[in-house]
Formats: sequence, C-alpha cells, structure tokens
Amino acid sequence: MKLNQEVHSPLRAETIQGYIVDAVGDDKDMVLQMVDLFLESADNLYKEMESGLAAEDFVTVHRTAHSLKSSSRMFGTDSLTILCVEVEDLAGKKVGDTIRLLLPYVRAEVDWLGDELPAFCANLLK
Repeated sequence: MKLNQEVHSPLRAETIQGYIVDAVGDDKDMVLQMVDLFLESADNLYKEMESGLAAEDFVTVHRTAHSLKSSSRMFGTDSLTILCVEVEDLAGKKVGDTIRLLLPYVRAEVDWLGDELPAFCANLLK
C-alpha cells in the first residue's frame, strides 16, 4: 500500500449493502445510527491504539487494530482495513517504530471516514 494521507480507497457500496443494509433493512435512520456507532468506535479504538503504543502495550495495540480492522471491513473501507492489518501484524512483532509511522495514516482515514461515510450511506438509501 502506498502511504499517502491524501488518497483514500473508494468506499464500496456493495460491501455496505451486504453487511449493513442487509442486516438492518432499508431504514435510513438505522443505517445512519450504525454509521455513527462505527465512527465513534473507530475514534475510540484509534485513541486506545495510540495510548497502547505510548505504553509499549502491544497486546492492546494488536487488539484495537484487530477490532478496527473487522468493523472497517463491514463498511467497505479498504484503506483503513489494510492499515489495520499492517498495524496488527507489526504489533504482534512488537515493531513500535513502524507502527508510530503508520498511526497518522490511520488517524487520517478515520477522520476522512467521519467526513465521507455518513453522506455516502445516506445516498445509498435514497
């Protein structure tokens, strides 16, 4: 993956449709609540990952990267998923310096999703 904070993988409607819309139906409010929960969780997981790394707690970094990876997959957010796979792998190897280099990209993806994902999902259910 080329690390560039300005280039994000496009969101995949078919993935969101398959995981989220199929699970809760075409209820736009419910889908948007799911999006809000995901974004809040993503932000919290990122902060926990960052704190874990500061404490050299690679178990926490691994767990939070794994959790964020899993939930980001359901929303078709490939860039974030790929970053989380990498952080998870590096945490297992206790390679903190490289994780520190990746965290700004994880933060940028979480922030970008906060800006883009709600409108993208709302447009799916017009």
